[in-house]
Amino acid sequence: MEIPSRNVHHARLDISGAADRNLAGKARQLACASVAIALLVAGGCSRNEQPAIAITHVSVIDVVSGATRSDNTVIVRGSRIAYAGPSASAEIPRGARLIDGRGKFLIPGLWDMHVHGFLYVFSDFVGPLMIANGVTGVRDMGAYVDTTLRWKADIAAGREVGPRIVAGVRVDGQTGQIKFVSHVTDATDAARAIDTLSRRKDGSSRADFISTDSYIPRAAFFALAGEARRVHVPLAGRPPYSVSLVEASDSGLRSIEQEDDLMRACTSREGVFRAQLLDTANRRVGNDALQMRSQARAILSSYDPGRCASVMQMLARNHTWVTPTLVEYQPYASAYDTAVTHPGLEKFVPGLVRGGWEGKPANEPRPDRAAVESSFSFDRTLALHRAGVQLLAGTDTPRAFIYPGFSLHDELALLVKSGLSQIDALRTATYNPAAYLGALDSLGTVTQGKLADLLLLDADPLVDIRNTKRISAVIANGRLFDSTSRAGLLDHVASALKR
Repeated sequence: MEIPSRNVHHARLDISGAADRNLAGKARQLACASVAIALLVAGGCSRNEQPAIAITHVSVIDVVSGATRSDNTVIVRGSRIAYAGPSASAEIPRGARLIDGRGKFLIPGLWDMHVHGFLYVFSDFVGPLMIANGVTGVRDMGAYVDTTLRWKADIAAGREVGPRIVAGVRVDGQTGQIKFVSHVTDATDAARAIDTLSRRKDGSSRADFISTDSYIPRAAFFALAGEARRVHVPLAGRPPYSVSLVEASDSGLRSIEQEDDLMRACTSREGVFRAQLLDTANRRVGNDALQMRSQARAILSSYDPGRCASVMQMLARNHTWVTPTLVEYQPYASAYDTAVTHPGLEKFVPGLVRGGWEGKPANEPRPDRAAVESSFSFDRTLALHRAGVQLLAGTDTPRAFIYPGFSLHDELALLVKSGLSQIDALRTATYNPAAYLGALDSLGTVTQGKLADLLLLDADPLVDIRNTKRISAVIANGRLFDSTSRAGLLDHVASALKR
């Protein structure tokens, strides 16, 4: 029996991409044979052209129960799982591509639930990097929304290689920090923003949810939340500094991103810390991390365990999810030490982005351990889980030294380091995203009838979560990417970035 979804009161999101297949804009009209990367897709350009896929005698991990079903066969036809069960009962279609699953483990495709991946400088590369790493779905928290929606449509139509995309539109106050964001200053702006951002003139959906940021004025945030509830548009993101974490959750913020806001809510001085960050006179534009670092020791000294437990209970009661993004804090906490920043992966990052990353150690002072302790806490992540708060795996790619696709595996390892079991960590990137998105009918488990987003591993992730990196093959929306195809995707990105 599947764990029931706790977000039944929210509108179901379109995961298949069908609603965006007629998206107007810059959809590329290229023939399959003319796109070098498309040649790497097993079976050709169209899903309908490739034969069925049969993974035989494989161990299937049930991410609901945590059990492993040995000697199973999984058959994929088109974009769906046509059969998943005992090998003895499987009827292999004639002409199916056979994959020997002996000694291998099959899990649902992974989701990265916090990315800003389809930025202009990254958008041509992030899709292949995600698929090569078994990331078959992402929730984009908003930046270049039109670019993201165009990629969502092209991927869904088979014109590009990449994950399923749940796309957000970002809303913030008048900070001047981030472009390509809808700015709101008051309640009127907020109501107008929901209407404009959630629907096009023809009434079709523009984006899947509204992504909130730190500098939304207090009245504007409450108006934004109220209008979002009225029109059934999900709201997720960072609680603005103008409201408390509890107020944001009570207002219907469906997920809280990163643990910065939680660390302040766990102190007796949350209001003071938020006011300091909101103070325009003291604000260092574009340097929120430095501001938070300056609060680190005060946060530690005012930590209130009882208050923290109360806040977590409230999050669980409100069904407010949390995306810890522990991996995001690692380079920052270690002063961008190369031991954390994965030397060798720089070939998959555009030079413009890499230059910005590499300049950080020179531009920012080395943090003390107080900043590390307050910016993220393994103990706090485990406490969230024990309190019944549902967790989502996310990376905040492409923040400094966060690599599309690769870093999600690091996030899973950090969740286990925080105290989660291997299966609970695995759920944050498989079952939990499907539950959060209201898509358990089509995603989240290896089940007959569901979409064929699958990850075949050479070792058991329930023994060691780091085995999610030991990828034998990826199936994304029914398309097979074997080891040769995956290597081709990575080589394509590395070669393109050399030019």
